[in-house]
Amino acid sequence: MPPKVTSELLRQLRQAMRNSEYVTEPIQAYIIPSGDAHQSEYIAPCDCRRAFVSGFDGSAGTAIITEEHAAMWTDGRYFLQAAKQMDSNWTLMKMGLKDTPTQEDWLVSVLPEGSRVGVDPLIIPTDYWKKMAKVLRSAGHHLIPVKENLVDKIWTDRPERPCKPLLTLGLDYTGQNHGSTHTTISSCRAARRPWQCLKGQV
Repeated sequence: MPPKVTSELLRQLRQAMRNSEYVTEPIQAYIIPSGDAHQSEYIAPCDCRRAFVSGFDGSAGTAIITEEHAAMWTDGRYFLQAAKQMDSNWTLMKMGLKDTPTQEDWLVSVLPEGSRVGVDPLIIPTDYWKKMAKVLRSAGHHLIPVKENLVDKIWTDRPERPCKPLLTLGLDYTGQNHGSTHTTISSCRAARRPWQCLKGQV
């Protein structure tokens, strides 16, 4: 299968990065992580934003789009897959190799002075945010929360979010009913001993 053609998508995304409906001031880069708002291991099709923009649908990777570049970081499991699925608009950043820059270092090297880097704050882990913000700030840039996910704005045929009934597991799987579980967790919190919840102690 040929790689996904992404020229038009990238053009639209860069346009959104300057659109005052979505950002108070233009941003010069946009980060697209793999995860959803819950950092789930398996995400719904509607949350596969990185795959939609780039064509690369491996389970791990981070895309960063600037006004002139599009780069994808992924690990050794996906080097071949990413190279096959992405078109020539993208630069593959092979994590773990000596000559591959970190996302932060790459941004610092390509961005003009005083740039604003945007990301959806709901889908980025806290530790990632803190590290990225610190490095960018030390280089004179700013990490900006963008409440409107810019990929969603250009994804015209985005799948609907699944809405299936919750399943209740039996006691054979859980060991106690939900009422007992709630009581256990409440007791641990009240006693300020949250680690006991993990051990099943009260």
